[in-house]
Amino acid sequence: MSDYHQPGYGPQAGGPQQPYGAPQPGYGTPHDPYGASQQSWHGGPGSYGYPGVQQPPGPGYGPGAPPPAPSTGPAMWAHLGALLTVTVGSTMCCGLGALLGWIFPLSVRGNDRHKHDPYVRHHATQAMNFGITQAVMAALGTVLYFASAFIFAAAAHTDAQRNSSGLAVPLLTVIVIFGGFVLSSIICAIIGTVKASRGELWTYPRLIAWPLGKS
Repeated sequence: MSDYHQPGYGPQAGGPQQPYGAPQPGYGTPHDPYGASQQSWHGGPGSYGYPGVQQPPGPGYGPGAPPPAPSTGPAMWAHLGALLTVTVGSTMCCGLGALLGWIFPLSVRGNDRHKHDPYVRHHATQAMNFGITQAVMAALGTVLYFASAFIFAAAAHTDAQRNSSGLAVPLLTVIVIFGGFVLSSIICAIIGTVKASRGELWTYPRLIAWPLGKS
């Protein structure tokens, strides 16, 4: 006799047979969550792919969350790096630092981590404009200083003329103007450093930092 006709087999065993492919009891039903999980594996928002597991709202998430804190460190160092290069570098390298104050802010601005940070890019661009302006003014001041000194030496043929204060006026004027510019630039750079460290925006006066680059 075939095993199909033994007790426990066949259509009479265990009640009516379910057609092939129909959902079986205990799979995919409300009594068994495994079947349902196969259809909703990704879950809802905040579930991280697990059904029924909702991530509670935390700080920094959600529509009512405060905006992320600005990156004050790189923004502060953009100003401070330009300031130190212009001042300390000029002192140690015979004025060469005044021509290189834009390099450090440019490196901060071009860093891959800060390309999409508008706060850092704003301060780095301001500091870069500051450094470029300092370089141009330093070169211009040097040219005017030596030109005035050369004209003074060429015009003074005697000791009396060399001791005269009239011929020294152009030279003294250049020294006073550029001395005041350097002092104002240092003060503005310090203000920019403090503002950046506090998470505030800062824009240099146009005379101190020409708006050559845009953030």
